[in-house]
Amino acid sequence: TGWTPSALYVAPSETARRRRYRLRMSYGEVGHRRVVADEADGVEAEASSLEDEKPRLPFTGKDFGEPGEEDDADANAPAAASAASAAAAAERERDNDVMIAAAAAAAAAAALGGGDARNGSLILQCDAEMVTPTGVATGRLLVTTRDITFQHTPGMTPSGAAVGATKDDDAAGDASDFVAKIDDDPYATDDLGGGTAWRWPLDSLRGVQTRRYLLRRSALEIFLLDRRAYFLDLRTQEQRTRVYSTVAGLRPRHCGKFLEIGYSSPEALFRKSDITARWCRRELSNFDYIMALNTLAGRTYNDITQYPVFPWVIADYESETLNLDDPKTYRDLGKPVGALTKPRLERIKERYDAFDDPDIPKFHYGSHYSSAGIVLFYLLRLEPFTSLAHQLQGGKFDHADRLFNDVPTCWKGVTSDVSDVKELIPEFYYLPEMFVNVNNVDFGVKQSTGRAVNHCGLPPWAADAFDFVAKNRAALESEHVSRHLHLWIDLVFGYKQRGPAAVRANNVFYYLTYEGNVDMEAITDPTLLKATQDQIANFGQTPSQLTRKPHPRRMSAEDTFGGSHWLLANPHGACRYPLRVPPSACGGIPAVHVAVAPERAVLVVVGSAGSPQIVTHRWLPNTPDSSALPFTFEPARDGRRETGTMAGFFRSVARRAVGADPELPDSAQAPVPLAMGALAPELASSLRRHHRDAQSDCVSNQSSHRHSPSTLRAPTPRLPCEVTPDGSIVVVGGGVDGGVRAFDVRTGVPVASEARSNVGHVSGHVSGHVGHVTALALSDDGGVLVTASSDSSLAVWTLRSSGSSGDDSGGERPAPLA
Repeated sequence: TGWTPSALYVAPSETARRRRYRLRMSYGEVGHRRVVADEADGVEAEASSLEDEKPRLPFTGKDFGEPGEEDDADANAPAAASAASAAAAAERERDNDVMIAAAAAAAAAAALGGGDARNGSLILQCDAEMVTPTGVATGRLLVTTRDITFQHTPGMTPSGAAVGATKDDDAAGDASDFVAKIDDDPYATDDLGGGTAWRWPLDSLRGVQTRRYLLRRSALEIFLLDRRAYFLDLRTQEQRTRVYSTVAGLRPRHCGKFLEIGYSSPEALFRKSDITARWCRRELSNFDYIMALNTLAGRTYNDITQYPVFPWVIADYESETLNLDDPKTYRDLGKPVGALTKPRLERIKERYDAFDDPDIPKFHYGSHYSSAGIVLFYLLRLEPFTSLAHQLQGGKFDHADRLFNDVPTCWKGVTSDVSDVKELIPEFYYLPEMFVNVNNVDFGVKQSTGRAVNHCGLPPWAADAFDFVAKNRAALESEHVSRHLHLWIDLVFGYKQRGPAAVRANNVFYYLTYEGNVDMEAITDPTLLKATQDQIANFGQTPSQLTRKPHPRRMSAEDTFGGSHWLLANPHGACRYPLRVPPSACGGIPAVHVAVAPERAVLVVVGSAGSPQIVTHRWLPNTPDSSALPFTFEPARDGRRETGTMAGFFRSVARRAVGADPELPDSAQAPVPLAMGALAPELASSLRRHHRDAQSDCVSNQSSHRHSPSTLRAPTPRLPCEVTPDGSIVVVGGGVDGGVRAFDVRTGVPVASEARSNVGHVSGHVSGHVGHVTALALSDDGGVLVTASSDSSLAVWTLRSSGSSGDDSGGERPAPLA
């Protein structure tokens, strides 16, 4: 086709060594059950003997019952439940013993210290594999008192199948020779042994979660404060338990209680979390909730064999305009993709009823809705998936007519082809570039039309790729999808995923796609083990089941109107509640920033000198006050009663109102100045002018005894500041030195001042602005801060607990990230 690596701007690490194992049909005698009818009995006996001797998968027969089999199962339920309970208890006891021993050893090593100041003392090391979208890197994992290190060793053979590797191409080499180092990965360095080493300090860890790899419970995923994640396979469940417990015993500073529940099963994690209640109350979007379910179920961007799965929601790809208010626009979310059309469903059910095999349970679909091939199919136009797809076909692309040519044709195949039941990937809802041939790759010419494959075709109602993604996302968040999304969740993550309920819902897939149906540890035959791993890696894996009960439906938008939501239903009534603020609690001083935290509001105000100050107020949106207002907003009093956490991942902080004096009966708080230093001249001048205007308006209002909206005038430019979600820290920019400073809301004391005008090394990283900070933004969880400067530069920071000996404020400290 004329394709060359240079056309894709492929990095040096993009080599031909990452090729996928090709499965070939075995035409050997073993495994064939067909016997000619007139053959002698001796020949039949010989064939039967060969059949009995062939390696068999240790199929557990889990959750593959027929409709109506519940009654038969009940008769044997007590014995089966007793045996399963005993086995589970023994496994838990073994894991507990390993965890206790590993955690105790880690705690003892941490207490003793030792080792050099940078590397710490070694506690544990073992063989491991790093799984990435582009390959599997094999090496050693080392856990010390200071960090976790993975050392990639070129030439070692991975224990499992790897997408992108060939078994029979000697020129390609081994898949593990692929060095998965990413150019901008700050944790990767060249190792002395010729490979690559990844070093993750314990202070950079946000959490560690158990994962499965090739349906084995042997992997861990490490989440960092800068939102990177790394997927490690430890090869056995016992080794995974040992590593996890060792890390937990070291008590990483920023993990908190996350490590206490991180070893729980996906079903237990889902049960303990509050994401479902938040989604039902419409505090989470549909996209965010599906993404959270994928994460809990073990789906990850790091392993394309377990890529996050999203539903098709639009069924109309032919109209000139898209009507999101018409129910006919949407796909039936209560049915799996394979059951969307009646003619195809009838053929699938006939095949299901006629299937009879002593070793393989019945299934509706031989293919899967999520697999590595589907990911490469959708992301064909983006690297590194272009190279992976090219290598998958032995150094060429698939036939042009079989590529991802256009969305309407893809949807037509999904609803008509018996073997095509694929769902979508998350990128359909946020990444328009996946539909554009940004690298001008020559994918070949279609035989059906004679046209070259270039950009992905879109439905008539989409002006371009950006418009398509925007409308697709709007459909996902629509009221119709919100009312029916729980039905799709039941099919993919819930009680209709397995068992008799799955049979009734026409939702049964090939048994090797389900976790727990084959005991991988019990397979001793290497050929059978390799074939099973190839099957699992390349033909799809069903997500871990999160619940065995019907998923609750989402509340309607009308039902969520309550408490503070009354403002949305009564926009004209909001202005009827003017507030009288005592002078001792910033009365008459204009607020340049207001942030709402649990049970309180944090205000940043500007005094006559133009310097910022902090004040807090009690804010209870659902509690009427003594004046019969539908909320409580009053100067903060004894703030020692307040407690809270920061996004569930940072350690708890005690929150007190600024300057609270328990001796005073009326402890309304006066503004507390912030030690900002000199502000940028134009910003300071604007803030002083705004203060004078506000004072003038206040005097005018008092003389006329009426409320004027002119008191809400905002400064230009506004003071760049943000408050963390729990209201404990305020981050302020605008200093003449280009600094970003964080202050403890309780005391007004600065807890950090990391960025400086002279670009230099700060806490081991290069960071800083030359000009003053003009704007900043904080992520919803309070963990990532982005600053913009007058010198046209941007900086990304992580907000982490300081924990240093010289800082007893207990607050959070910005640390430069990029």
